[in-house]
Amino acid sequence: MIKLLNDDLPDFPLSAGLVRIQSLYRSYGTGFDFLRFYYQTIDDQITAIMSIMDGNATLVGANSDHNEIIDFLKVIGANTVYFEDELPLEIIESGFVVNKSVIPIEAKVKEYNLSSIYDIMSTYFTLPDFDIWYPDISHRIRHNGAVAISNKIGASIGLKGDNCALISGICIDRMKRKKGQGSQLLQELIDTLSSREIYGLVDINGPIEFYTKNGFSIVSEFSTYKVK
Repeated sequence: MIKLLNDDLPDFPLSAGLVRIQSLYRSYGTGFDFLRFYYQTIDDQITAIMSIMDGNATLVGANSDHNEIIDFLKVIGANTVYFEDELPLEIIESGFVVNKSVIPIEAKVKEYNLSSIYDIMSTYFTLPDFDIWYPDISHRIRHNGAVAISNKIGASIGLKGDNCALISGICIDRMKRKKGQGSQLLQELIDTLSSREIYGLVDINGPIEFYTKNGFSIVSEFSTYKVK
């Protein structure tokens, strides 16, 4: 059975998907119409939790009833679902989940210019229009659900969960690549996130070596699936 979540998020094993859900929960809570949280139970045990925002779902729960969840997502009109396991749906994108355990430090408050960050990151990543992207990321930063960095090296964004974080995007100026400065920006983001467990998502053809040389290990795979 799948139910709407109106209370605290249940405890679940750490994963990149969980960070995505926790970042939304920390930033918005359950009081907005454009964002909903759900949980699935089987024999009175919670087997999955989901967030659905603007038609895009994130799912965690390897022991969940996948067929029930897919049927539910279709009924409510979801377009895509992120999951770190296999689903009988068309794959839009896939890649590796990497992880690194660190000793968090007390992060300094940093200045950031979201317009500049958008300009830098949109040269590498496919982002929504600025008028859509800006309200979400600025709201998350204000409510401790994300951090953003821009400097002479490039720009990066990280999502914050409960003592865990996810590297949402890191973009190095093309003239600064392969000079070790990407590792410097990555470390600055990790320090700013001030979390114990750091996750990253690397596209199947992405720079996995960049993360492994900086102490990350591959822990699983992820896919974004087309629901309809």
